[in-house]
Amino acid sequence: MKAVRYILTVIAVLSVAGCFGFAAAAALPEIEWDGSSPLGNNRTYVLSSSVEMDGNIVIPENTVLTLKQGARLAVNDEAELVIEGGLNLQSGSALFVKGSTSVKESGTLSVYGNVESGTEAEFEIDGLLDIRPAGLVKLYSDTVVRESGQVIAGGQLLLERESETVQEGTLYIENGGTVTVGGRLDIAEEGEFFSNGELTVERKGEVYVSGSMELREGSVLTASGKISRIDDGVVIDFSDHTDLSIYSSKPLKKEDEVLLRGIDVSWVQGDIDWPVVAESGIDFVIIRAGRGDIDGTGPAMDNYFLQNIQGALDNGLDVGVYFYSYALTPEQAEEEARFFVSLLEGYEITYPVIMDFEEDIEEGMDVTEIVNVFLEIVAENGYYPMLYSYRARLDHVIDPEITEKYAVWVAQFGGDQPETEYDYFIWQYSYQGEINGIRGNVDFDVAYRDFPEFMRYYGLNGFAVSEE
Repeated sequence: MKAVRYILTVIAVLSVAGCFGFAAAAALPEIEWDGSSPLGNNRTYVLSSSVEMDGNIVIPENTVLTLKQGARLAVNDEAELVIEGGLNLQSGSALFVKGSTSVKESGTLSVYGNVESGTEAEFEIDGLLDIRPAGLVKLYSDTVVRESGQVIAGGQLLLERESETVQEGTLYIENGGTVTVGGRLDIAEEGEFFSNGELTVERKGEVYVSGSMELREGSVLTASGKISRIDDGVVIDFSDHTDLSIYSSKPLKKEDEVLLRGIDVSWVQGDIDWPVVAESGIDFVIIRAGRGDIDGTGPAMDNYFLQNIQGALDNGLDVGVYFYSYALTPEQAEEEARFFVSLLEGYEITYPVIMDFEEDIEEGMDVTEIVNVFLEIVAENGYYPMLYSYRARLDHVIDPEITEKYAVWVAQFGGDQPETEYDYFIWQYSYQGEINGIRGNVDFDVAYRDFPEFMRYYGLNGFAVSEE
């Protein structure tokens, strides 16, 4: 019944806002607000410029203030903005909150532009926060949605890492809307959460449900963080879970960027003096584990894999592994991938488990399906998947669906760091590197994420899940 009341209430609030708020006020002449003068009753105000608000401002119950495109309203540290009527942010406008903002029970904050609150800000919602499809609300502050409060996310609501949100009222994600939880969201005992859109719980995000959460059919959940039911809380999940969630590139994109030096090796390098290599200043090594079928006998292990991986690990190096694929069909890709993961048991692998895909493409090959089959099997076995290839293939042959879904290791030799339409997290920049402990040339790489910390936090590649 509460859900039904919620929907009826939303309709009523929007109707009232349309009849007595924005629509009625639109018939009145617009008054350009100066950013400091008190706002009168039953008036329509507009802001067309940038204003720093240092004092306290109340938008009365039957008054509407509209921020025009390009306008910027900043609520400074000691200032307080109280919305009893309507605050309407047009597309291209922005509200920045460092002080205090409250949406009273009679109030509506309608967002077609951007809202951002600082870490020390206070944000309270007793009325309606209505985020429209083009709108973006980014909260770094502690936020409370009171029992009478309602948040409708038709656009984007981002609860950043620093934020803690207590949801005593109702939060509803519309079809097409998104809520991303990077901090903590508490759905209190009386609180309700409904989703017809997309909910993402980031790596350090936490959702605690003491009230009720309903993820409806057709909604999407990507959960890299925690969703926990507390006491008598109710979680109903009919959502579509995104493929690979923590195995996709999405969580990795949110990690801080680093710069770590590495090499990749195979049988080509012959016997390697691993103690000397470990003293050379590199941070990681990626080791060829095997290859696909080239002679009708099936996939094969690299002749130097066992001694290379044991030598690297014994000398304290972080290790990733790759498999050179010759797959022409999804069936061959499955055979290769299952053979690949069978080689990895018992080894501490702190870098990705990688499909090396660079053989010539033959007519009729379903490249997308081949890569998907291979890397999904890697993920199903608890390893973090990655695709390696050279720049031209990644740019022009590999479907963007793949480079968006999976982490990428790109090869481009010489020159500056590649500029691509897709994200990549390791760059192979030379095949003519020289390093103590290896005779001849070796490939040089840089990694842009701290993969060992990433693997341990998520419990990937056989690690226990970190509680930090």
